[in-house]
Amino acid sequence: MNEKSKSAIYTSKEFYLEDLPRTLFPLNTNKVLVENGYGELLKFSKDILLGTGSFLPQQRVYAAKDALHLRRTMKLDPVAEIFFYDLIFKNRTLFRKAHNPDRSHFGYRFENGRPISASKSYADFNAQKFDHIFHTEEFIGFDVASYFNGVYHHDLSAWFAEAGASSDDVEAFGKFLREINAGRSLDCLPQGIYPAKMIWNDFIRFIEDSSAIQSRRIARFMDDIYFFDDDMSLLRSDFAEAQRLLGLKGLSVNAAKTSYAGNPSSGELNDGIDALKTRLLKRRRRLIVSHYDDEPDIWFDNEDEADEDGNNIINLDGDDNSIGDDELDYIKNMLSSDNLSEEDAELIMVVMHDNIDKIIQHIGVFARGFPHLAKNFHGLCAEVKDKDKVAQVVYEVASNDSYVGEYQLFWFGVMLEKYLLDTKLAPKIISKLYKHQNATDISRAKILEIPDMRYGLSEMREAFLRQGRSDWLSWASAVGSRAMKKSGRNYLLSYFKNGSEMNSLVADIVQKD
Repeated sequence: MNEKSKSAIYTSKEFYLEDLPRTLFPLNTNKVLVENGYGELLKFSKDILLGTGSFLPQQRVYAAKDALHLRRTMKLDPVAEIFFYDLIFKNRTLFRKAHNPDRSHFGYRFENGRPISASKSYADFNAQKFDHIFHTEEFIGFDVASYFNGVYHHDLSAWFAEAGASSDDVEAFGKFLREINAGRSLDCLPQGIYPAKMIWNDFIRFIEDSSAIQSRRIARFMDDIYFFDDDMSLLRSDFAEAQRLLGLKGLSVNAAKTSYAGNPSSGELNDGIDALKTRLLKRRRRLIVSHYDDEPDIWFDNEDEADEDGNNIINLDGDDNSIGDDELDYIKNMLSSDNLSEEDAELIMVVMHDNIDKIIQHIGVFARGFPHLAKNFHGLCAEVKDKDKVAQVVYEVASNDSYVGEYQLFWFGVMLEKYLLDTKLAPKIISKLYKHQNATDISRAKILEIPDMRYGLSEMREAFLRQGRSDWLSWASAVGSRAMKKSGRNYLLSYFKNGSEMNSLVADIVQKD
């Protein structure tokens, strides 16, 4: 099948379902409803635009960004989520590649009818930096501070109009941003989903498009920006101009990440890294790039994907997946260290994915010490043969007095549904995750949506379905009720659907199954 034929049958529904596993909080509630009621959800959103209702204010969630910092965003309900994907899919041709190869940007857009791989695009970005540094003598690299949380919704609407969207789509986009954020003008763009990354990547192209910036070469991936030239004085002037341009949008530069010395290209390995680690870093990059499209729920922990480890390389041909004894000993020594770094933990989780049973005694290190890598941990443990050992680690971490946040609780719930339900500790894990002091509606919804009748899950769902509530806990309970016999399920849903128009929509879709 040629590329034209493939793009002709690719839909916003596929766009959504392909991206969902890569998102921060991929609830199956949304997945099931989109798979079985895509048309109904889209029609519901169109009716909202015709004036018969509003998009609901969305649930705030907090994903772990690193060991200490959180990423504040929102989890979109099924109607808002499919509307957003469909709107950006409809306007995908407005997101164009850079027209000047010396002023290029990389990242999120469509090519040949499909969304491009962010990991492969990031590798291209590194290669471009590597090339630019050989043609210039100086550089300044910087990024934007908290850009998703700081962008103004009127600026986004204006950008969409200038990009060429129809007046109807611009108006719909503005309504969506206002209503999902309950009228607040800032912090309105969801993070961790492909359409939002497309918007941000294109929105900030005013940096490289500006004639006031004179740098000979510019390379950008999202808000990771590099200016290259032979004249540092000119670069400083351009950097000041970039800060002024960002300030016009209410944005600022992250001072801690500004660089202008050394080698900006992570396409070149650090000479101080020993040969074994170099080999492992090469393997990591090749695995991430090769598995991104095939196993998106395993290889990335958040929206930063293959972001800035400082040791990526450009040419990975010739490596294989086998782990040698010397490499395994090297990894075990790192795991036994009292100060295992985040970069080394992530490296090990990727390269040992297919050999995890060789270091099974160490898996607790990842869960206890690196909660922000919870998504990687869920993918890693999928390959463990003895799932009772995994269950023991999950239960111990969730029961520990140390802080366990919403993001880690959610991904423990994903692990529970995917491969821990038949372990001995499953009922205790359910209770611990659901009743945890830091559990939220979204992490609890992850438990309620599991379509299983054991361990009291059915009774937990029934309580919400009978209360007339219209929220994540009730919607997830409706989706989880698919485990019931059809007659009993439909009886409960007949009462649940009276709670709101959203409840009625959810019930109608679930009852089709």
